[in-house]
Amino acid sequence: MRKFYLFLAIVMVASMMLGACAPTAPVATEPPVVEPVVEEPVVEEPVVEEPVVEEPVVEEPVALNPYLGSNKLDGNGAPQTFFDDIHVRRGFSYAFDWETVIGEIYQGEAVQSKVLSLVGMPGFDPEAPYYTLDLEKAAAEFMLADVDKDGIPAGEDPDDIWEMGFRLQMGYNTGNSTRQIYAEIMQANLAEINEKFVVEVLGLPWPAYLAAQRAKKIPIMVAGWQEDIHDAHNWYQPYTTGTYGNRQNLPDDLKAQFKALLDSGVGEIDPEKRHVIYQEFNQLYYDQAVGIPVVLATSHGYEQRWLEGRVLNPIFSGDDYKTMYKTGGADPDTILQATIGDADTLDPALSYDTASGEIVQNVYETLVYYDGIATDKFVPQLAESWEVSEDGTVWTFKIREGVKFHEGGDLTASDVAFSFQRGLLQGGYSSPQWLLAEPFFGVGVDDITGIVDEFASADSRETLLTNPPETLVAACETVKSKIVADDEAMTVTMTLAQPWGPFTATIAQGWGSIMDMEWVVENGGWDGSCETWQNFYGMVSADNPFTPIANGTGAYKLDHWTPGEEIVLTKFDEYWGEPAITGRVVLKIVPEFGTRFAMLQAGEADFIDVGVEQRIQVDEFVGEIAIYNPETNAYDAPVPVCAIDTSKLGLERFEICDTENDRPLRLYYGRPGLSQDVLIYNFFVE
Repeated sequence: MRKFYLFLAIVMVASMMLGACAPTAPVATEPPVVEPVVEEPVVEEPVVEEPVVEEPVVEEPVALNPYLGSNKLDGNGAPQTFFDDIHVRRGFSYAFDWETVIGEIYQGEAVQSKVLSLVGMPGFDPEAPYYTLDLEKAAAEFMLADVDKDGIPAGEDPDDIWEMGFRLQMGYNTGNSTRQIYAEIMQANLAEINEKFVVEVLGLPWPAYLAAQRAKKIPIMVAGWQEDIHDAHNWYQPYTTGTYGNRQNLPDDLKAQFKALLDSGVGEIDPEKRHVIYQEFNQLYYDQAVGIPVVLATSHGYEQRWLEGRVLNPIFSGDDYKTMYKTGGADPDTILQATIGDADTLDPALSYDTASGEIVQNVYETLVYYDGIATDKFVPQLAESWEVSEDGTVWTFKIREGVKFHEGGDLTASDVAFSFQRGLLQGGYSSPQWLLAEPFFGVGVDDITGIVDEFASADSRETLLTNPPETLVAACETVKSKIVADDEAMTVTMTLAQPWGPFTATIAQGWGSIMDMEWVVENGGWDGSCETWQNFYGMVSADNPFTPIANGTGAYKLDHWTPGEEIVLTKFDEYWGEPAITGRVVLKIVPEFGTRFAMLQAGEADFIDVGVEQRIQVDEFVGEIAIYNPETNAYDAPVPVCAIDTSKLGLERFEICDTENDRPLRLYYGRPGLSQDVLIYNFFVE
């Protein structure tokens, strides 16, 4: 159309020009005939749109958490965020009955835990605030809750927890009657507060219970801890930023507050200043109702009265055998212990159970060790001496010369450095190496993968191997730079990420044991190369070549291990220190208490494992008792027991006198703590 209009304009201009040039006289002409311009109609093709076929929206099925019923606030379940309401947590905390636990489970031989730390530690404070059974306060807290998050307290809201109620499951590991009773106490008391508050008690096999905890699926659970080192950090860290804190899905801001306190607490050397820091920690833990510390049980150790020289390990791993001897009983050159469970692995870097630890601490040795029963005093072992820099970050150990491994190798400084490097690199997230990773890399970095890929590959060798080779090499070199050996000077220098108050206590335990590097390599272990370490990361016991064998420097060496039956140790004749007194130690694996008890009564066993619930049966045979003295941190000399009244609780059961008797057993009684349970809440159930 634009071309047609241009044509008309040209015609008009030409006409005007012709007009201007024509003569003035009129000329008769035929009127021009202008042919009409007929425009071709524009025929638009109809647009045929393809019909839009909407794909049906297939909703992924919602995986309901089985421990939360309907997973809704409808009376038949609880929402995932149930425990992120502080008033719900406080309500549960006021609904627990410690007195029943102490009286019925522990027969009066326990005290209520008021804080996470143990007696005598920084942070232990009998005056600290704590929860007690109070159903009225519990009800008041539940009425203040706002579970449906509409801004109206539950006591005023017909759609909230007080009127709607809830239903959830509280799990425990099957066979643990103590934890079952915890759940039943909570169940009964919550039902008394409000009949619509339903807690179902659920027993789970240990593997399933542990897996559900780690998957953050259980809304309220029992967390048990037996200390690794006798230090406040080992109690506060697991329940906030560590093992159990991670299973609770604690909010990031709350974890950050706890971490700041942990950083300052573990780095402080002054006991009084540490105490103040952990007091602040106690207050925060209580204010936020993060969990419920339950009880500190009084420890018991039963043995035949003919057994002498027994030194109860201050923590974790049971007995040292080298000072033990017998004045009676069968086979005076053999000590026999009837124990509950078998060892998991004899690899000292990875053993993290009591049964394994007891063997490791008698076969292998560490740089330093506990001074008798004291938990805060240490003596040289494979290190003759050590020095610490003024800022507390550099530790230099002088390694003892003339020490031989059981298989004949000589101890070197390189063996020491290699052992620590191997542990840190091979450990895995679930190993005890987190206790060493934190001092070297900082609070919260409890696995080598933390400096490789921010824990993305934790406990997964397959995932770890996807990292670039240069990244893996760099991580290994970082580890090696922190632990340096000088074989000529026989020294090892360790550089920590920050001052670490309990470092001596940390390296005194089994995971700090020293291995023979050449022997490790000969038996298929890591060769010390930064190009190969990842191939050994997170090795499980079944695949570990060092699970069934051992080669340490200790007073005893491994004779044989028949899984499920027995572990036998024999005296090492070339031991560098004071030799063992008794030539042979046998650990019989006897899971049934009745059988263990019969072995003790018959004089076949020199000492046995006795659970809390079985103490009342064994107490009747106690002829003398050694009572723990908290002022000396040791047991007083044994005294005779005249009579025993099992209807009484605690120490009142034993009548102490000067009269000798023929009852066969000696009891070490009264040391508090070392392990405790804590009821913890999952802030967001997955």
